[in-house]
Amino acid sequence: MKLTNLFPQIKTDNKVQTKRAGGVAATTTASGTTLVGADRVELSAGTQDVQKAQAILQQVPDVRADKVQALREKIDNGDYVVDPHQIAEKMLVSLLSESVN
Repeated sequence: MKLTNLFPQIKTDNKVQTKRAGGVAATTTASGTTLVGADRVELSAGTQDVQKAQAILQQVPDVRADKVQALREKIDNGDYVVDPHQIAEKMLVSLLSESVN
């Protein structure tokens, strides 16, 4: 399962703030390399939160193997039953919610 666009409301840009140390100007490249040694880079709290969330999501597997295996066993045993009324109801709810938005 891929999770994308979880944080569409949080917009981050590639701007990096640098602090001057001793009146010496500093330049930070796009790769994060600071050209003057005494300078430092500060990221906004929103950017830090997004980076933490991305790190957590990268640890989550794309496929939940335990659920897939359980469903395969049910199908093989003939125990997996599809309720057409429940599927139709969910399709209608989805359709109606899309038309309202």
